[in-house]
Amino acid sequence: DGIQYEGALNTIAQEDIKSFTILKDAASTSLYGSRAANGVVLITTKSGSRRGGIKVTASTQTGLVSQAIPNYDEVSPGEYYEVMWEALKNSGAGDGDPAFASANIYNNLGYNPFDVPNDQIVGTDGQLNPNANVIYQSLDWYDVLQRTGVRQNYNVNVSGGGEDHTVFFSASYLDEEGYVVKSSFDRLTTRLNAEFDVNDRITMGGSANISISEAVGPSSAGTGNISNPFGFAKNIGSIYPVYVNDLDGNIVRDISGNPVFDNGEGFSEFNIGSRPISQGRHALQELLLNDERDRDNTYGFRFFTEIELLDGLKVRLNYGRDINEGLEKEYENNIIGDAQPTGRYSEDRNRRQVQNFNQLLTYNKSFNDIHNLDITAGHESYERTYSGNNTLAIEQAAEGIFEFDNFATPVSLGGSTTNKTIEGYFLRTNYNFDNKYYISASVRRDGSSVFSTDSRWGTFYSVGASWRLDQENFIKDIPFIDQLKLRGSYGEVGNDALGNPVDYFLSQARYSITSNAGSPAIVNSSIGNVNLQWETVESFDVALEFTLFNNFLDGSVEYYKKSSTDLLYDLPIALSNGLNTVPTNIGDLYNSGFEVALTSHLININDFRWDLTLQASTFKNEITKLPDPFINGSKRLAEGRSIYDFYLLQTAGVDPATGDQLFLSYEVDEDGESVPVLDGNGVQETTNDWQATERAYTGDTSIPDLLGSIANSFSYKGVSLSILINYGIGGSFLDNGYSAMMHSGNYGSSYHPDILNAWRQPGDITDVPRLENGNADLVQTQSSRFLTDASFWTLKNVNLGYSFDGNAVEKLGLSNLRVSLTGENLFLKSKRTGLNPQFELGGTPNGNSFNPSRIISVGLNVGF
Repeated sequence: DGIQYEGALNTIAQEDIKSFTILKDAASTSLYGSRAANGVVLITTKSGSRRGGIKVTASTQTGLVSQAIPNYDEVSPGEYYEVMWEALKNSGAGDGDPAFASANIYNNLGYNPFDVPNDQIVGTDGQLNPNANVIYQSLDWYDVLQRTGVRQNYNVNVSGGGEDHTVFFSASYLDEEGYVVKSSFDRLTTRLNAEFDVNDRITMGGSANISISEAVGPSSAGTGNISNPFGFAKNIGSIYPVYVNDLDGNIVRDISGNPVFDNGEGFSEFNIGSRPISQGRHALQELLLNDERDRDNTYGFRFFTEIELLDGLKVRLNYGRDINEGLEKEYENNIIGDAQPTGRYSEDRNRRQVQNFNQLLTYNKSFNDIHNLDITAGHESYERTYSGNNTLAIEQAAEGIFEFDNFATPVSLGGSTTNKTIEGYFLRTNYNFDNKYYISASVRRDGSSVFSTDSRWGTFYSVGASWRLDQENFIKDIPFIDQLKLRGSYGEVGNDALGNPVDYFLSQARYSITSNAGSPAIVNSSIGNVNLQWETVESFDVALEFTLFNNFLDGSVEYYKKSSTDLLYDLPIALSNGLNTVPTNIGDLYNSGFEVALTSHLININDFRWDLTLQASTFKNEITKLPDPFINGSKRLAEGRSIYDFYLLQTAGVDPATGDQLFLSYEVDEDGESVPVLDGNGVQETTNDWQATERAYTGDTSIPDLLGSIANSFSYKGVSLSILINYGIGGSFLDNGYSAMMHSGNYGSSYHPDILNAWRQPGDITDVPRLENGNADLVQTQSSRFLTDASFWTLKNVNLGYSFDGNAVEKLGLSNLRVSLTGENLFLKSKRTGLNPQFELGGTPNGNSFNPSRIISVGLNVGF
């Protein structure tokens, strides 16, 4: 609505949005300055109408919520015991003795979920006792940690106006139970938009929107926290139950009839030893006892005044303020987990306020009906202030009270306020000749408080042009061309953002206060860089837009290239400097690719219509300047390479004689590059010692060869059906979620069924090395062995709706009536069950995070 919005996108009700436009080309984005370095999303919210009276629309959707992405496969309890038996036999303690492994496997795993004695679970042949039957209940952790939730959404809006004003009001409420136990989200939003003509030359207006939400759920989700429900369920072995089981496999209950949680600390009376993984922890019990909620309130205000000074000359003043207030409250119980036995409570409060004030002077003029000119000059003032404080206390007094008054001992208290300002001046000129030839140019000068005074200001510009080819005589006579336009642009924008959260003081060294033996002490918290300057993003794009065959086919083909110079980066440095990174302008890189969008109106006969839209894009990335290469996780950043190129230990299969993992041998030359070690015949050598070789580029990248979507839209009279499929072809993932389940024999940890292919005896040909407890060198997760094809396709959305006939609706006193059935995130097909390649361009998912929800809902829309 004319001013940058700092709230989250989900604080805007979908029903309030009139249009949603993405700007990527240089000519369109350069006017927005540094905050447009990654593109601009233009959202226009709905307004009233100056004619037609008052209109009221209401809608409701009710649906079911479940996990959309399946979990990784796991071995059965019997297979788990067999695999662990093998790992124990091959260990230093087992020394290859099958009898020792059979006699001691239970002692190492601690649990016997079968109906046979502890020393008879696995025979000396490594096979599960044929008489063994699983008697334990509640072995499925996912089943108890997840559920089918209910989602309800209600919306009403009223719009209207007159000859000199428009008004729009809306209110929306969303209530969703998440698919994880005890997770939920509710949000209330409201909006008021209004516009008034003061007189023939002055128009004033504004908007106000409020969003109040609360998310309840495990904050540990998506982290390495041991109580993370996703990571816990994925990583715990398949023989360990949720609840304590007695000798007959029945769930043990307390005096109140509630099942007793099995926290892995042992129950000798039920032949249960200690659990070798996550002992003393329990994902479900902690989830139920803890209380974690995030409250978020967003307030947005927009005001404008537009004055027509002369015919074609206008001045417009825009002011916006967004306020976001967040409160994260976390209680950790006193019974189980890190906070036992005292209990622990913390609060993180934050407040973000953004003010944006811009003044625009625009001039529009046509000469002789063929020369069309518009000029915009403006100034923008942007200020962002963030303040936060955090408090932690322990030793709770009473149960169920999550306030600091209930905790006796404060442990920590901290807080800070940060501020960032940007001042910008800009000028843009658009000219077109006879609506056939279009030229635009802009220049913008920005000053950012992030940089020192000597580097604060940067000047950026853009030029663009387009040509309506279909207006040329040599094109007009081509019968199958309806519209044809060629456009291109080149421009620059600056970037001053670095870090997550963004650092506002990159040029300044900063210090923090700590305690030193009870006395206050000052420590260095960040290293500033006074020589830091704007990162410049240069964009070039050229595109052909067309409509062909009497509107049968329309679309566009576009090539783009974005080059970033003086990249802002937290460069790793030696810890001897006191800190491990320093903000630096370290180099240059570019991103380029093609984007193709085609829409075919396949059928439009009588009342039946079928439209098909295909979208496809490619992406290439290359570092063009970098003083010194360095390793960043599974990648190595260096000139001539992509930041998405994998740099790993390269595996060469498994030694059939020993079952050792083999690695290709590399050494580092005088230039710091990994080069193959060759034998006398020129063949690359291999080694079973990963420390005797070096990482090298594998030739794989996490960039897909092709990303896109396929959308089908059908309609017949009042019935409509839309189907959206997203896809990705090519690219690689370093599947950390999978590699964690392919370990060499960590007692208690889960296994993927692929572990059943492990080497067992000399002569075995396999890509899974032998199992050996205590020998972590056998499995190197940062190796090419765990690179996986990232191709996927997903059934993203299906919507079936029916709009009732106008005559029938009028008899009910309505203007429209529609019912619908919608499914979101219905299906995903990837290389491996459990792998979700959709959102991780870095190519290293771990399987410990919230996956998208599958939502199936019915809806009703009514208009008055």
